Amino acid sequence: MLRLFLIFLVLVSFKGNTSPFAKKLRENEQAQQAPPKPSLDGIQEKIYQAFVHSMNARDKEELMKLSHQLIALDATEDPPIIIYWRAYLQFYISVFHLKNGDEEKAEREIDKGIDWMEDLERRNSEDNALLAMMQGFSIQFKSLKVIFLAMDIKSNLKQALEQDSTNQRAYYVYASNDYYTPEKYGGGKSAEQYLLKAISLADQTSEKPYLPSWGKEESYELLIKLYIKAEKYDLAKKYYKEGLANYPDSYFISQLSSKLPTIN
Repeated sequence: MLRLFLIFLVLVSFKGNTSPFAKKLRENEQAQQAPPKPSLDGIQEKIYQAFVHSMNARDKEELMKLSHQLIALDATEDPPIIIYWRAYLQFYISVFHLKNGDEEKAEREIDKGIDWMEDLERRNSEDNALLAMMQGFSIQFKSLKVIFLAMDIKSNLKQALEQDSTNQRAYYVYASNDYYTPEKYGGGKSAEQYLLKAISLADQTSEKPYLPSWGKEESYELLIKLYIKAEKYDLAKKYYKEGLANYPDSYFISQLSSKLPTIN
């Protein structure tokens, strides 16, 4: 199976929005678009728990239940935040199919989410970060379009950090693409830097329970993988412990325990 996020050619330099209001601006942009509907409260955690349940049961029923709920909500309301969560859910549905050996369905599901995000008339920093992540994931299915997708990813990430230099999710996606890019294409140079930056940022939880806060847990997971790959086991164990301390129920971090030497 091809590795996720296979080829991302050259990461560009960028000038982030260093305004002290950048984080609030991103939150306010989505808040203005988002209806404070109880059905969206805690949606990120609901998607994650549905994914874990589906993986353990090898059945996507819980993921599809959420999909139908969001489709129904989208039929009565039309803010971009609903499209955001529908696309985010598509990513997990695609991962489910890939993990269960169905690359054709995985490609079809991730493409749906990408199309929805690309069709948004105006994307903010969060939208661009999610779109870049999904495009990076889809590269493994698009061997003939690698160069074009890499350019799109580069552009979307650059925009995400220009719009908000404190966007934890954008740093994570930058790191992911660098990590999975072969060295001969310029990869493997910046992932550690971006991941350490991502986990250094304060948890981006919000009093608005329908806004995204993913990125830090995923950054811990990838940082541990990076140190395991480099055989820097002391650092891998350090961040494994730190990651689990912050995210004790993490499916992805806990999966790495078997790849580490005995943890004291």
